[in-house]
Amino acid sequence: MQIRFWPIFVVLLLAFVGYLQRGLFTVDSDFGWHIRAGEYILAHGIPYKDPFSYAMPSYLFVDHEWLTNVIWTLTMSHIGYWPLAVAYALLGVAAIVIQFPLTKKKWLLIPVFLTAGTLLDFVGVRTQVIDWLLLSMLIVVLWKKDIWEKWRFFLPLLFLFWANVHGGFGIGLGVLGIVFVTRSIEERKGIKQNFFLLAVCVLITLVNPFGIRLWGEFWNQLSDTNLRWSIEEWYPVVYFTNFSFWIYLILSVFLIIRYRRKYSLTELTLYGVFLLAAVGSIRNIPLWMIISFSLTARGFYLLGKEAAQHLYGIDRFKIFYYGFFIIVCVFFATQWGIYYYSEYLSRGEGSGYPVKAVTYLHRHLPKGQIFSSYNWGGYLLWNLPEKKDFIDGRMPSWRWHLNSPTESNYAFVDYVNVLEQKTPFAPFATKFHITTILVPTPDLKKPVIKFFGIPVKNNTLLKQLLDSGLPNFTFYNVSNEAKKLGWVEVYHDKTATIFEKR
Repeated sequence: MQIRFWPIFVVLLLAFVGYLQRGLFTVDSDFGWHIRAGEYILAHGIPYKDPFSYAMPSYLFVDHEWLTNVIWTLTMSHIGYWPLAVAYALLGVAAIVIQFPLTKKKWLLIPVFLTAGTLLDFVGVRTQVIDWLLLSMLIVVLWKKDIWEKWRFFLPLLFLFWANVHGGFGIGLGVLGIVFVTRSIEERKGIKQNFFLLAVCVLITLVNPFGIRLWGEFWNQLSDTNLRWSIEEWYPVVYFTNFSFWIYLILSVFLIIRYRRKYSLTELTLYGVFLLAAVGSIRNIPLWMIISFSLTARGFYLLGKEAAQHLYGIDRFKIFYYGFFIIVCVFFATQWGIYYYSEYLSRGEGSGYPVKAVTYLHRHLPKGQIFSSYNWGGYLLWNLPEKKDFIDGRMPSWRWHLNSPTESNYAFVDYVNVLEQKTPFAPFATKFHITTILVPTPDLKKPVIKFFGIPVKNNTLLKQLLDSGLPNFTFYNVSNEAKKLGWVEVYHDKTATIFEKR
C-alpha cells in the first residue's frame, strides 16, 4: 500500500510558499553588505582590503562569496528583489527534491515534511542555501552508483563553482574526504583514483580571486570557537526551538540505530560526523538534514517493510503513519503561528530595520562615524552608503595584530566589550571618531529575559534552566553612558533611536 506522490507534492508546494514568504518579508541581516560588495566589485574590481568598515579598513578582506554578490547586485539593479526570493525558495525545495532518486517513494511523506519544516528556520535570500543545493548534488553523485560512474570526473567543476559562490566549499571537500577514506576501508578498490580526484577538487578551489587566502578565511570561521557563544545562529542545538527538527532528530536517530546493519560504514560515518556538527552549532543543522535525508527516508521504508511481515501489520502501520503525520502537522502549524506572530505582527516598523532612522541620517549626515548594531551593519552599508560601519556580518572572525592606534585588531570582541561595559564608551568613541550612535529602541529599557511572560531572574527554576550566561548584546549600557556624557537624543521611533555627540 504505497503512499501516493500527490501529498508529497502538496508538502513541497507549501514549503515553496513558506520559503518564498520568508524570503520576501524577512530580509537577511547580511543581504545589504552582499549588495554593496557586488556594487563595489562591478565598479572597482575585487577588493583586497576592507572598503566598508572604519574599524578594520586595512584588514585583508577575502570575499568568499564574490560571484554570488555580483549576481545578486545585477539582479537587484535590473529586475529587483522578488526574483531572488523566488530563486532561493526554489533552491531550498530543490535541495530536498534532488535526492529523490536515492529514496523509495513509500513512506517518504514524513521525512519530506519534517525536513522542509526544519529548513524553514534557515531559508531566505541567503548564501548558505547554495551550500544545501550543492551538497545535495554531491550526495546524489556519491550515493547513486550509476551517476557516480558517469559524472564523478565532473566534480572538480562543481567545486570550482562552489569555491567562487560561497565559502562552504570546504564542507563539500570534507564530505568527499570522509567518503573516500571510509570507502577505501570498506571496498579496498579505486583508492588511488579516488584520492587523485580529491586532490584535483582541492587544487581547483585555488582558482579564485584570492588564491590560497580563501582557505585561510574558511579556516578562520571553522576554528572560531568564540562564535558559538556570541551569535545566535552558532549556539549549540539545545537553543534551537524548531518542533519539526526535534521530531525528525528523534525519528532519524531511532531508525538509523535500529537498521544500522542496513547502512554502510561510509553512510554511518558521514551521518555521525554531521550529527555531531549539528549538535555543536545550530548553523550546521541544515547540512545534517541534507546528509541524513535519504538515509532517514530509507529507515522509514525499512520500518514499513518490517511491519508488512506481520499479520495486518501494514494496515496498522499505515494508520499509525497517517496519524503521526497529523500530529506532526499540528506541531508545525503551532510553530508557524509563533513564527508568523513574532516576525510579522509584533514588529515596530514591520521590517525590523531602522528604515525611518536611516532616512533621517540621509538628511542629517553625521560628520563623524556611526556606531550601531551588528545586525544592522549590512542594512546601513546598503542604505547609507555614504558612511562606513563599525561591524557587520562579514567580520565576526576577523582578527590580526596590526596594533594601530586608529584601527581594531578584533572588531567583534571590541564591539562586545563596549556593550558589556568591559571597555568604557568614551575612549572607544574617541578612538574611532564616533559622533553618532544608532540604537534599537527596545534597548533603551533594561533587558529582562522572560519565559511565557515570567521574568527568568525572579524564578529560581527558570533561572537555573535558562539564564545560562549567554551574552545579551543590548545597547542599554551604551545609551546610558552616552547620555551621561552629554550626548543628545535627536531622533526616536519604535524601531530606532539616534544619539549625537554635542
